[in-house]
Amino acid sequence: MEQEMILISRGECERMLRYLTRAEYYCAHARSVHDPTVDINDDATTTYAEASGYAGATMRDIIQSIESHLI
Repeated sequence: MEQEMILISRGECERMLRYLTRAEYYCAHARSVHDPTVDINDDATTTYAEASGYAGATMRDIIQSIESHLI
């Protein structure tokens, strides 16, 4: 069985890895909005909902990037 391959630039792979790594970090360090140490002026990715939203958008972007290479 012959393998089919696609070409994705190194820069594109590095971008996807950077975004995924950042999303993983936000999810791993997210806190509850009810946590008394959460400051309303903190980065918009500090709570579970915000980190989840960022991670979801990141995954959607990477899915679309990979799909665009498969067309």
